[in-house]
Amino acid sequence: AAATAADGAPGGFYTKDDYREIVAYAAARHMIVIPEVDLPGHTHAIGVAYPELVEAPVLNDALVAQSEQLGQPLPVAGEPYLGWGVGHSSVRIHEEETYRFVRDVVRELAEMTPGPYIHIGGDESLGTPQADFDLFAERATAIVVEEGKTPVAWHEMGSAAGIARGTIGQYWGMTTPTGTHAEEAAHFVERGGALIMSAADATYLDMKYTAEFPLGLTWAAIIDVRRAYEWEPTAVLDVPDEAILGIEAPLWSETTRTLDEVEQLVFPRAAAQAEIAWSPREGKGRTWESFRARVGALAPLWKAEGVDFHPAPEIPWSAR
Repeated sequence: AAATAADGAPGGFYTKDDYREIVAYAAARHMIVIPEVDLPGHTHAIGVAYPELVEAPVLNDALVAQSEQLGQPLPVAGEPYLGWGVGHSSVRIHEEETYRFVRDVVRELAEMTPGPYIHIGGDESLGTPQADFDLFAERATAIVVEEGKTPVAWHEMGSAAGIARGTIGQYWGMTTPTGTHAEEAAHFVERGGALIMSAADATYLDMKYTAEFPLGLTWAAIIDVRRAYEWEPTAVLDVPDEAILGIEAPLWSETTRTLDEVEQLVFPRAAAQAEIAWSPREGKGRTWESFRARVGALAPLWKAEGVDFHPAPEIPWSAR
């Protein structure tokens, strides 16, 4: 199931020793690794290795249209998927073998993960009926708790009335919430949990800086450095400020192939997200004008360190 990636590029996987090395590397830098296994959707690869655990792909209109637009193939049950469309896969919710598989995966990860969290996914499960999705959310988060970890889940899993108490939600909706996203996210807090804020139109590092930028996507927004800086995590949802644990700025990698390309999308926007996450909202210098001058002064350091940052035109980059 790991033999290929999108567009037929070579795949790959981490061995257990690789994972242990990543955990140790992070710990040496005061970071905690939180592994994510995205369930019950984003699971086509499971069906390649364990076809009895996954439903046939749900070929909805949006998936078909996206595949045609990108010139990518549609998913076929039991075969590696070479596109990047989402929402078509689902594990079999009513099969006990599915939950034995989930427990095996969670247990193995928990044994190798000294940190307190296991992320169980839950986003974009468009191929799973809502009642089945909610049932799975309740059972999967309970399995994580039983294995001694705190579950983390994307905000959609907040739809489940009985999601495990204390589950941490991760909000990836927009800075102005749409649909049921705000209610789903708030339910984590009501169940004694908290929230990680990853508003897609402000934090997603895989979005383009400009419409013409060669890397990245635009489905959430075009996110220049100022947009990445000028948002407030506690102002998005109607929950207490203390319910916000922090933010995550994700980078999905459909359009990147090298670390240099990754760095272009990450820098300088990661600096904007770090300041939003780790400095007081009313702190000295917490303004766009102050930030753009300070981040511009990092150019010589980044160059010396070999960081392939994007020289965004809205930043006055220092030459020395």
